[in-house]
Amino acid sequence: MNSPAAAPEHHAPGTDTPEIRLSTVVMAHPRRADAARALCARHPELDARLITDPDPDGPPSALRTARLAWQSVAPGATHHLVLQDDAILAPDFAARVRDLIAARPAASLSLFTEWGSRTANAVRVAALRGHAWAPVVDDYLPSVALVLPAELALGFEEYATAKTAQEDTDDVALLGHLAAAGTETVVPVAGLVDHANPASLVGNDVMGPRSAACFPATAPALPQGPQELVRLDTVPYFCWWEQLAVAYVRDASAPDGWRRVPAEDALLERGIPRARVVEALREALDRLPHRGFVHDRVSDVLLTEIWTTAYALGVVTHESGGAPDFAAPLAPAALATLAPGALRRVVPAGWLAGVGELLAPLVADGVARGAEASAGTDANTGSGTEAGA
Repeated sequence: MNSPAAAPEHHAPGTDTPEIRLSTVVMAHPRRADAARALCARHPELDARLITDPDPDGPPSALRTARLAWQSVAPGATHHLVLQDDAILAPDFAARVRDLIAARPAASLSLFTEWGSRTANAVRVAALRGHAWAPVVDDYLPSVALVLPAELALGFEEYATAKTAQEDTDDVALLGHLAAAGTETVVPVAGLVDHANPASLVGNDVMGPRSAACFPATAPALPQGPQELVRLDTVPYFCWWEQLAVAYVRDASAPDGWRRVPAEDALLERGIPRARVVEALREALDRLPHRGFVHDRVSDVLLTEIWTTAYALGVVTHESGGAPDFAAPLAPAALATLAPGALRRVVPAGWLAGVGELLAPLVADGVARGAEASAGTDANTGSGTEAGA
């Protein structure tokens, strides 16, 4: 185990940003301690320490280990990074994470968000708008790889003691902690972490593979593009439990601030009937390469739901400030994961990458058609739409 000292200070190049001293731990169950040690060994520059479950024979609980991990801030650290043992880190991770911290030193930075989450679609909208950041819009905080300011990290224990029960999850508890503190919760569009997808110790295998929403092979060290967050009042979402296209609409009266509605209802409220969406799908399928091969692996029902999700994503992207930019650097990588993230429970894992590649043109076409429909609706009503859905 490495000594509990913060890593050397860092200044973002060309800035007067205060020094950053990053403390890092890897949290693991003893059964995965070898994987955790290997992660530490692959990244000696992080000087990461291993934190294991303090009650390994107790009921499975990521929260129990997380509480210890967030308490384990090295003396003198300004920020604390907790990695889970199944994280896969991008090249030049240490330098890039410090640059992200320098850009948003007071924020919660989730360096991974999985491809089938609500936040994944916020990432896709941001990518299509050329933005560097996206807001967390899930009812939990993505925490496979998470950075917090040291004071917030240490404060989690007090919150967990007062507000959580043994059966609670760490990601929901962390979101509650940060909401209570009024902390900005964001993800970089160019994710720095992927998920290794080992067998889950807490029953998450039923979710299927949980890979990154946007994990480009190469990415600039510093975030490029606008630094502000895209405002989303409607988030299209493919519910992979039920295989349905839905939308989450901001609603202050809802328990977590979001109300779920069928995606077709959200579109109809904007003057876009389901018949128009389905007709656009028929036209798109006629243009889709290898259509027969796709139909052998994905049913028409699921194709319709994926298309509807992509179409709604195009509508929301247009409403967030303009037409989607498919040439934006991270747009292809972000859109490519929508279909496999949606189908990960119903398509065998070995086929997911191939099916995702085959459906990528359909997803992009759906986004484009949705944006065109939104622009046409604005023109027909004679009024533009403010940023937000």
